[in-house]
Amino acid sequence: MSCIVTHTDIDGVAAAALYTYLTKESGSIVFAEPYNLKKVMYKVHKKRPRKVIVLDLSPNTDTIDFVIGVAELLRERGGSITWFDHHVWDDEWVERLSKAGATLYIDRSTCATGVVARYVKPSISSINRKFVTDLVDGVCSADLWRFEHPMSPFFMRLVRRRDDDEWRLYVYNTLSGGTIWTKEFEEKVANRFTEEVEELSRPMQVEVFDVNGIRIAVVEKSEKVENSILATRVMSLAKAEIVAVVDRSGKISLRSRGVNVRDLALALGGGGHMQAAGAKIDLPITTRIASILRTKALLEHVGRVLKEYADYIKKL
Repeated sequence: MSCIVTHTDIDGVAAAALYTYLTKESGSIVFAEPYNLKKVMYKVHKKRPRKVIVLDLSPNTDTIDFVIGVAELLRERGGSITWFDHHVWDDEWVERLSKAGATLYIDRSTCATGVVARYVKPSISSINRKFVTDLVDGVCSADLWRFEHPMSPFFMRLVRRRDDDEWRLYVYNTLSGGTIWTKEFEEKVANRFTEEVEELSRPMQVEVFDVNGIRIAVVEKSEKVENSILATRVMSLAKAEIVAVVDRSGKISLRSRGVNVRDLALALGGGGHMQAAGAKIDLPITTRIASILRTKALLEHVGRVLKEYADYIKKL
């Protein structure tokens, strides 16, 4: 039995689908976020799979030791773990996890879907190369925020963090079957374009402050607008170099222009890319209650937390 563990966004879903398409392997799939990777890996290891494939997820300081332990247990049982990722990894993590028996494909030059396409050998020769190329180029262009492919704006909106796993599974099953687009995909994306226009036309509450001469804006997450799109809008309006998109659970998505936010996210227990990263912080009960009445309470608290980690906020 094999198990795929992948990220909840379109790159994670597409990477898992492409892996299945290329290998024709069967098994279960679990969607995870970096902050709950430890919990997910614990549940996966309890099922005693022979093979675990992890995609579009990187460990952090809170999860690396546990992940290494899982890799060692899998090896002792005759199993294996293979990891495909494009985030920034510490060299020590790569060395320790490799020694624990994991096979790692870490490539920052592309997205996770691109890493799979580059390093997975197809199990059969009858692979639709155009499908693979269009999927990789469309997803990577969206995930890396380049928009060099005509499908990238659509892929970016096809799967979002707030989606349920039922929709992710539908997208995964469709793509893994070699179909790149459906009428249902089109309807979903069209509705999301409409929601975004309506949401972004409304006034937004934003808190702005400076840390080490760097202008930072904090805004509450929108259920109708992807974090990266919201952050880009706020970055432009507030003339900010960093935007923190936060929600009332304590999750923070960091986007930047010319600033390393990966080190900041890592210090907060998360991780990611140099200019796109995330973490989850514990919110005091007083802040959680106050934020129900005033969004400003949530934004100000996150601002204070970010100021406490000023040493990790530096320009590239």
